[in-house]
This record gives sequence, structure tokens and C-alpha cells, in this order.
Amino acid sequence: MKLYLIKAISIILLFLVYQNLIAQQKLPIIKANSKNVKILDGKNYKSDFWVIFPETKPDIYYLDLPRKNQNLKFITDLDSISFNMKYGETKDFIVLLNGKDSCYTRISANYPNLKKPNKNTLLNDTIPFTIKDNRIYFQGKINGSELLNIQFDLGADAVNINKKSVKKIKINFDRKGNLVNSDGTNETRVSSNNQVEIAGLVWNNIEMYETKNMENYEDVIIGNSFFLDQIYEIDYDKNIIIIYDNLPKIEPDFVKQDMILDNGVRPVFEASFSIEGKIYKDWFLFDTGNTSNGILGNGFLKRNNLYDKFSTILGFGSKKIAFIPQLIIADQTISEGVITLEKPNTNGSKFKFSGIIGNKILKRFNVIIDNREGYIYLKPNFFLRKKISE
Repeated sequence: MKLYLIKAISIILLFLVYQNLIAQQKLPIIKANSKNVKILDGKNYKSDFWVIFPETKPDIYYLDLPRKNQNLKFITDLDSISFNMKYGETKDFIVLLNGKDSCYTRISANYPNLKKPNKNTLLNDTIPFTIKDNRIYFQGKINGSELLNIQFDLGADAVNINKKSVKKIKINFDRKGNLVNSDGTNETRVSSNNQVEIAGLVWNNIEMYETKNMENYEDVIIGNSFFLDQIYEIDYDKNIIIIYDNLPKIEPDFVKQDMILDNGVRPVFEASFSIEGKIYKDWFLFDTGNTSNGILGNGFLKRNNLYDKFSTILGFGSKKIAFIPQLIIADQTISEGVITLEKPNTNGSKFKFSGIIGNKILKRFNVIIDNREGYIYLKPNFFLRKKISE
């Protein structure tokens, strides 16, 4: 009886293994000799963004804008594969590395770690803010703390907590992690599970990275990750942020532009520089956390042979300060002020895109960010009208 049972179990196991092999054989297969992969995610071209790890089964790539129906192309050094993705779908395939290692890969049109706030009302939510040194600040609480000063930085990947502010908050640092910011990449303490409350909205299970790279009057930095899968407006005329359940009726003064999300979080938009009668259009990080007019990356400058065409004011270290020639954003031309340029460097630029546009300029536009469909709407506001009148 025992022998019969053992044989039956063996047959079942062999059948399951066989079925699994048959299923695997039906998966599309592409070839690669290099572990480095390029990805075209909608309009976002990611050069050498993805690294193949045969040990991870499956290795999952999440679309930047999972709600938006769009094409995803996965490009190795030898081959490529494309998928038309819809929200909620996953697509599996195998990358055959060096002709021998099967790397099981999955493309997912889902959010890997979506955090949506609990709402106290069915109406659109409004968050008041203040401006200091060209940055946006909310009042809010962490883990039921006293009111804290929270910076809204669309250039931030992670939620940061000022090391000097830790004493104000009941917080448990339970692991170490690497934080990437303007100070480079540094190991720091991480708290995995926190509650953030702003204007009656409550986010749970929020991860926070401790940092020294903040102003003394700042306690916490949050970014666009708090509003993924949502639509919201930053209104500098009224000093409020409005969170919409659906895209509102867009006023004629707004200019609609494509938007891509760096790492699925940070908004990147198109802006143009007009120099000697020629237009240079490219993608720039929409960085409300940068207090200046912005920084132009070495890649953008070298690619267009522009470095020496800017009128230099001052050079220091790896950068120089130059006058803005003509910067065109949402059909508006800005031609006063200065901008920072990365100096030519054989090691390349530290920027993934062409650079960043800072909030000294961005605050001149009211903006609607559609994190669902990947669009950004810009309208001149009081700050830009004031500059023009002057």
C-alpha cells in the first residue's frame, strides 16, 4: 500500500513538472549576451536602466504609468520584445543569457507599492501651503506628532526625515538603506512603517529615510509618490493644492504637455532653449525642491554643442553660472536670470535627463499633474505676470 502511494505521488509530481516545463516552453524567448537592457516605456527611453538577474524568478519591471494603455519595448544587445499593456495586465517572457541562463522576466501594468490617503470627504481635497525660498511647505503630523514643516519636493524619490527632527517624532528605525540625493548615495537609517497626516488626509505604511541634507526649519520631505494614481493641481495664486477624483475641466489658459515619470515617481517634462535663433527642446526634471532656476546637464550641453554659447558669469568646481538666453515653457518665454551649467566631463552627466528646472521658474506656473495618463498642464500665474509687468 505504501509503495503504491509513493508511486502515485511520484507520478503526480512528474506530471506537474512536465506541465510546468510545457508552460515555460510557451513563453516568448529573446536572446542576450549582456546583462544590461534598454527599455522604452511609452515615451520614456531608459538606456541601460535594467540589469538582468537570473537568480530572480520572475524579475518584475513595473510600468511608469500603469493606468495608461501603452507600448513597452524590452531591448537587449541581441534582441527585443514588445507588448501592448493595459492596466492590471502582466506579460511573461524569458531572456536567454549567453545561450544558457534562462532569466524569467515579467512586465507588470500595476503599481508596485501604491499608497493612497484615507479621505474624510467625498469632495475634492484641498491642501493649503506656503512658499519659502521658492519651495512648497505643508503643515502635517508624523505618527501623531506635533505639527511639522513638510516640504513638497517633486524631485524626491524617497520620503526624507531631518535627523534634527527625529526627537519630535515617535519613530522606529528598523533597518539600513541607501539614500540618493544631492549629497550623493549614502547609507542611512530607515523606518519602514509610519503614518503621515496632512490637512485631514492620512497615509499609512510610509517608509522614511533619515538625512542630514535638509534645512533646519524643515522636518520632512515628501514627493509625487503620495499622489500616484491621482490628479492634482498646484495653484500658486491661491496657495492651495487640489486633489481631483477625475480630470477637471481644463481652462483654455492651460497648455497640455506630455509627462514621463522617472523611476515611476518624479515628473519629467519638456522645455526648450532658444539660442542664436535655434530651438533646443528636451526633457527636464520638474523639480519643486530646487530653489534655483535650474541646472543643465553636461549630456544636453555636449549633445547640442551649447556649453560655450551661454554667457558665463562665474565658474566654480564642476559647474558654471550663466545667463539664461531664452527658456520656453508652455508657450511662455523667460529670458531673465541665471542658470547653472555642468562643465564638460568625460565621465558623463549626473542627470538621467537633460537637467532640472527649479522652482524659482516653475512657481510662475499653476500646474495640473495627471499621474494616471501622463500629462502635465501649465498656466501662467501671478509670479509670471509680475515678472512680465516688471
